[in-house]
Parts: sequence; structure tokens; C-alpha cells
Amino acid sequence: MIAVLAVVVFILFLLTITLGSRGNKRYSWFEYYAKGRESGFTFRQAKDLKDLAQAAGLSDPTEVFWSLKDLDRVIAAVTRSRNASPKGLDRETEQLLERMYEYRHRMEFEQPKYKMGIKSSHQLAANQRIRILVHGVGVFNSTLIDVHARYLVCTYPIGVKLPAGFTWKGRRVSVYFWRHEDAGYVFDTYVIDDLRIRSVPVLHLAHSEALFRTQKRKSVRARSRISAYLYILKRVEGAYEKPEREPGMKCIVQDLSEDGFAVLIGGKAKEGIFVKIQFFLGEDQVVMSGTVKGFEYWPENNRSLVHVEAVRPSPRIRNLVRSYVYTSRAVDSGTGGGGEVFSSVSAPTGRTG
Repeated sequence: MIAVLAVVVFILFLLTITLGSRGNKRYSWFEYYAKGRESGFTFRQAKDLKDLAQAAGLSDPTEVFWSLKDLDRVIAAVTRSRNASPKGLDRETEQLLERMYEYRHRMEFEQPKYKMGIKSSHQLAANQRIRILVHGVGVFNSTLIDVHARYLVCTYPIGVKLPAGFTWKGRRVSVYFWRHEDAGYVFDTYVIDDLRIRSVPVLHLAHSEALFRTQKRKSVRARSRISAYLYILKRVEGAYEKPEREPGMKCIVQDLSEDGFAVLIGGKAKEGIFVKIQFFLGEDQVVMSGTVKGFEYWPENNRSLVHVEAVRPSPRIRNLVRSYVYTSRAVDSGTGGGGEVFSSVSAPTGRTG
């Protein structure tokens, strides 16, 4: 009985010490280091993170483990120091920055907007790009103009040549789209009407209450317009980040994330091939390689938007891309995914490699 009582008293003593050491902090320092280890940080990295948080002006450094905004402040401070230093970051700080980005990624994707999704086509918004599959004919590109209570209004589909006698009205189709910062979706519907509005040809599509979520967003992306060179590869192993000495095909990076990119090129693309892009973010050269997973082709101007799934970049390249993504999104929106604090960091501008 006495032994049990002693154990209870000891546990209460530890609890009192732990709670007392918190003060106004979210965690005590003991809990802070335990949380750091649980979150993937080494003891040394957790200590460095605490020092960086204090240097960034956080009154409570423990908030980096639960507040996106406060973690963003620390990452932004490290990014500014990298931009200010001609030699960039040392290896240990680069590794710590990678851990911070990985933890931030987990925190962001725990938000409801990445989990809930949408169930009805009524929840779509104008300017959403869509792909319309007509079975036995092909895939067509279109854009939603309006979301009416009774139907969807989309631009006239562009794609393969239509067979003789083809009519859109009454045609059953499948609609695919990628919702920004969410996931890919598909639903089956039919064309209510094929008409002209102010001399502009459009289609009316029936709404659907059965949207199927096909692929969730795995990383945060930013829209961009960066001049780059594109190279065709026989394989990606061994040289996926090795810079090329000669210019390749000129292209424009339209969408960028740590796990993929979309580039605008002249001509028609091909799925399944290996490619490499080479461009600059500020003074830093970035080389990424991957596999073409799909493309959108516009025959009227002979251009393709090529979607590439990238080979996992090295820590340095990942951090450069992440920095660009978060600062660009913050500058564009002022709030949201990147955190408004990133707007204090100048997004590196792309230039031809």
C-alpha cells in the first residue's frame, strides 16, 4: 500500500513539475523535445528549431508544433538567410529546413479542405478546366463558363476530329477535372444542349450528385511562368539532376511542386516518355526529371500542356522548390496555404537556363 502511494505521489510530483514548467507555453520543454522527436526531429534539430523560433521573434517557440503560421515564420526566416548568403545554407541547416517542410506538409494536409472534398457538380466554380471523354471517340478539353442551378455551361470541346454525323446533344460523356488544392474527380453525365450564346458555341451539361474522388493532392503546388529547357531522356536513373550543357527545347513551367510539374511546349506530347527540365529560381539552378503522365493538346495553336510526375528530388532541390511554392502562393493570395508571413520573402524569379 505504501509503495503504491509512493508511486502515485511521484507521478503527481512529475505532473506538477511538467505543468509548472509550461508557464504560458503550449508545452513544457520536456514535452517540447518529446514532441520534436515524435515529429521526426532529432534532439539537435529540435534545439536548433527552438533557437530559430526565438530568433524569429516567437514568444513561445513551442507553438511551431501546432501553429502553421508560427512554423511559417521560422521557415521564412531561414529562407531569408539563405537568400542573403552567397553560399546558401550549410548541410545541417538544409536538413533541418527539410524536416520543417515535411512537418509543415503533414500539418497542412490535416486541414479539412484536403479531406472533405466535394460531392456535387453544383460545388464547381467557373474557369474550372475539364476533360470530356466521349467513349469510342476520344478526350476533349474544355473550361466551365458558368455553374447554373440547372446545368453546367462549358466552352466548346477541343480535341480529336469528330466523326461524320456526330452530335453533342444527348451524348453521354464522362467529365474529369482537377480541383485546385484538393484532388482529381470524375463523374458521368450527358449533354443537355449544343447551342450558341452571343455567337459563342457552348455545351450545357447535366449536373451530377455522384462525383468520384480519384486522386488526392500529395503536395502543395504553385502556378508559375518560368522559362526552362526540356530534354527527352532514355532513362531517368543516374542523371536526373545532372545539368545539361547544351540548350534543349524551350518551354514554360506553368505549375510546379516538389513531386511534379506542368510545362507548356510547342507540338504534341506523348505519354510515358522520360523528360528533364532545367531552369533557374533566382541564382539557383534547378534540374528535375520524371515521367509524362498526361497532356492537354490544343491543335489550333499546336501546343501541349505536359503533366510530369517527378523523380523524388534531392533535399536541396526539394527545399528550393518548396521555398518558391510557398512564397509564390503567399504573394499571389496574401493568405492561405503558404501563410501570409511568406509574403515577406521575395519569391525567386525564373530565367532561362
